[in-house]
Amino acid sequence: MPDFEMVQRRIAASPSPLAVGRWPAGRSARLVGALAWAQVRIVPWLVVPVALVTATMAVLAARFFGVSHSAPAAVAGFSSLMLFGIAVTITMALSSAKADALSLATPLGPQVVVMARVFVVLAIDALVGLAASGLVWVWGYTSDLSVLIASWTMPLAVIVGAVVFVAIWVAPWVGVVVGVVLIPLATPPATSVSFGLGAMSGVLWETLTPAGVLGAGLLLVIVAIGSARRAAGAGVAAV
Repeated sequence: MPDFEMVQRRIAASPSPLAVGRWPAGRSARLVGALAWAQVRIVPWLVVPVALVTATMAVLAARFFGVSHSAPAAVAGFSSLMLFGIAVTITMALSSAKADALSLATPLGPQVVVMARVFVVLAIDALVGLAASGLVWVWGYTSDLSVLIASWTMPLAVIVGAVVFVAIWVAPWVGVVVGVVLIPLATPPATSVSFGLGAMSGVLWETLTPAGVLGAGLLLVIVAIGSARRAAGAGVAAV
C-alpha cells in the first residue's frame, strides 16, 4: 500500500476539474446542435403529419372566416388553429409515458434536453406555419402577410411556455388543455365574431400588447425549461 505522503502528492499533482476553464461558446453551440439532432430520433414521427393536418385546417379556417366574416376573423381563426397544432406537437414530444431518467445523467442536464426537443418541434412547426401563411396570403384572405405571421408567432412563446411547464410537471394532455384555454386569449381579436371563442379572443393581445405577450411568453419559456431538472427528478422519484 502506498503511504499517505505519496497519495497526497498524487492528488496535489492531479488537475482539479474545478480549475478547468469554461467551455468556449462554439463548443457549447456544437453540443446543443448535436443534441438537437439526436432528438430527431426521439421525437415521434407523427409530429410531422399532425403539423401538416392542423396547418391545413388553419388555412381552411382562414378561408371560411375570411369569406363569411372579415379579414380580422380570418387572421384569428388561422392563428388559433396554428397554435393548437403547435401545442399538440409540443406535448407529443414531451410525452411522459416513460420517465426520462437518462436526461438526468447527461452532462448538459434535462434543461438542455427539453430545450433541444422543443426546438426541433418548433422548427418543424415554423416551416409548416410559414408555408401555410404564404398560402393564405396568396389566396387573398388577408392583405398583409406580416400581420398574419405575427398573429401566431407573437403569442407562440406564451402557449409553448405554458404547455411545456404543465406537460413536464403534470401530464401532456393537461398541457394541451391549458393551451386550448390560452389560445383564444393570446391571439388577435376576431372583431366580427361575437360568439363562442370569438367573444373571448384577444384579451391578452389587447391588454399586454403584442410585444408584451411576446415578452411574457419568453419569460414563461425560461421558467418552464429551467424547472425541467426538478420535474424530471420528481418524475423519476414517483416511479
